[in-house]
Amino acid sequence: MSSKGKLTDTALKWLQKQNISKETSLSDGQGLSVRVRPSVNNELNSVSWLFRYRIGDRNTNPTKLVLGNYPDLSLVNARKKREECRAWLTDGKNPKFEIVLVIDKASKSITVVDALNFWINEYAIGKRTNAIKHRQQFNKWLVPELGHLPLVSIQKLHWIKTIRKYSKQYPVAAGYVLRNLQQALKFCAKRGYEIEHSVFDIDLDDIDAKKQKKGSQLLVVDDSWQRLEDLVKWLDNGKMMPYYRDLTLLLISFGCRTQELRLAQTKEFNFETMVWTVPATHNNTRDKDQVKGQSGEIKRPIPKALLPMLQSLCEQNKGSYLLGELKNAEAVSVWGGKVYQLLGHTESWSLHDLRRTVATGLNDMGIAPHVVEGLLGHSIQGLAGIYNRSQYLPEKLDALNKWQDRLTLLRGDTNKVIILERHDGI
Repeated sequence: MSSKGKLTDTALKWLQKQNISKETSLSDGQGLSVRVRPSVNNELNSVSWLFRYRIGDRNTNPTKLVLGNYPDLSLVNARKKREECRAWLTDGKNPKFEIVLVIDKASKSITVVDALNFWINEYAIGKRTNAIKHRQQFNKWLVPELGHLPLVSIQKLHWIKTIRKYSKQYPVAAGYVLRNLQQALKFCAKRGYEIEHSVFDIDLDDIDAKKQKKGSQLLVVDDSWQRLEDLVKWLDNGKMMPYYRDLTLLLISFGCRTQELRLAQTKEFNFETMVWTVPATHNNTRDKDQVKGQSGEIKRPIPKALLPMLQSLCEQNKGSYLLGELKNAEAVSVWGGKVYQLLGHTESWSLHDLRRTVATGLNDMGIAPHVVEGLLGHSIQGLAGIYNRSQYLPEKLDALNKWQDRLTLLRGDTNKVIILERHDGI
C-alpha cells in the first residue's frame, strides 16, 4: 500500500509561486496527486487535483479524474474526495460517473438564497466594504420572491420581473442590484453551481434601470464659494436631525467617504496623538494598498477646531458608533440627495460631491496634490505607492487647519475670504 499525506499547504502555496517552464506532478498517495501548470501573464501557477485509478486489472489503462483546483478545493477536502472515490471503486462504481451524479444532485438542491449567501460569505465580506449593504439589497429585492426556489430553475424572465418591482421607484439602485447579482452568479458558476446563463444577458434597459450620473456638482466653482457657504450656514442653523448634521459637518471637514463616517467607531479617534485612523475594513482601496505592502488604513490628523465636537461625540457614544447609530447607506443617500433642494440650489448634488468639493477647495488653496490625495484616502499609484509609505501627517494637519479657517470665514462674511493663488511648487 502506498503512503499518503505527502503534501502540505505550505508546499502547495510554494508550487503556485514557483517559476516553472513545463507541467509537473506531485503525489499525495493512494491515487491523489496535483498537476502544476506554468502561470500565464505572470499570475500564479495552476494547481489541479487529480485522482488516478483503474477499472479492472492492471492491464487496463488508468483514468485520471480532475477533482478541482487548489485553493478552491483545499488539501483537506481533496483527501476527502479521494476517500470517496476509493469507496466507489470498492463498490464497483466508476468515480468519473458518480462524481457527476453527486454534482448534479447538489446543484438541483441549491436555492437562490444559498447562492447569494455563498457569494456574500465567501467573497464579498472579505473583498467588499459594502458587503452588508449587498446582503440587505438582495434580501429586499430578490429573496422574498425567488430565494426559496432552485437556482438552476430561474430563467432570465424571473430575474427581470422580480427586479422591476422596485426599479421604477429606485432606478439607480436597480442597476446596482443587477450588477451585484451577475457578479455573484458568475462567482458561483466558476465554483460549479449550475446556472441559467441568460441572466448575464440582462442589461439596464431590460429592468428599467438607470446609471448613476458620472458628472458631479461641486459646491466650489471657480471663484464662487456661495453654495458651500449656504451649506455651512444651514448646518450651523441646526434645523435637521443631529445625526445628519454631524455627518455632513464632518464630511465637509475631512473630505472622507460617507461610509467611513457611517461605520466609524469611537475607538478610531485617538485624542492623545490627535489622529483618526480609518480601519482597512472601511477603506475602499484597501486591496490596492495591501498589495503594495501597506496596512490599508487611512490616517487623518484631527484639527483643533474639531476637537470639542469629536470629544463630545465619543463621550456620548463611547464604545459604539461615532454618530450614535448605524444608518444604512440607502437612507443616508436619500437624505443627502434632498439637501440641495432645501438650500434652494437649482442643480442637484449628493453627499459624495462634498468630498469632491473639499478636494477642489484644497487644491485651489494651493495644498500639494499628494497631501490632498492622502486626505481623501486614495491609493497612491505607481512606484511611489510601493516605496513611499509616509502618511504626511504634519502636511495633512496643516491642510486641514487651513481648510477649517476657510470654513470659519464662510460662516461669516464671504467678502473677507481671500482666494489663495495656486502654487504648484508647494
